Amino acid sequence: MATTVQPLAGTYELDPHHSTVQFAVRHQQMSTFRASFTDIEARLILDGGTITLEGEARVESVTIAEPLEFREHVVRGADFLDADAHPIIAFRSTRVEIEDDGGATITGVLTIRGEARTITARGTYHPPREDPFGSQRAGLELRANVDRRTWDMNWQLPLPDGSDALGWDVEITAQLELIKKD
Repeated sequence: MATTVQPLAGTYELDPHHSTVQFAVRHQQMSTFRASFTDIEARLILDGGTITLEGEARVESVTIAEPLEFREHVVRGADFLDADAHPIIAFRSTRVEIEDDGGATITGVLTIRGEARTITARGTYHPPREDPFGSQRAGLELRANVDRRTWDMNWQLPLPDGSDALGWDVEITAQLELIKKD
């Protein structure tokens, strides 16, 4: 039976050196293309029995470097992330469930390209523990699958056999290590 517990008190902020937010999509039906965001922020807040997770990623920080034309198409182009018009990808939870066994289900609003859509991520919660320097750290490992067309990222190129060059489903993963701030 699932129960919601109150594993946190206060505000925990992201340790960006020990955290990763990544996306992955099938490419030409033979491999998975992965990229990360290097400029990310997140907070996990417990306030009056309510748990909230919120975070942002700067689109320009995506780890696509070369070739430059490809980076420009994905990062700045209107077919994909459109960073000039929408420099931030944001998430704010509307419901956080932490199970006794560490299972986590987080539903919230993911905003990409200025369009807000509800998603649900599932994964594992690691309760606070003291690190070697006396700080309290908590962790979340989350995974969600979304259809990129939900955010009007409809670009596609047919392969010679008629199949799609780029998958519609995008896997988003987050490994978050958070430090108690108050």
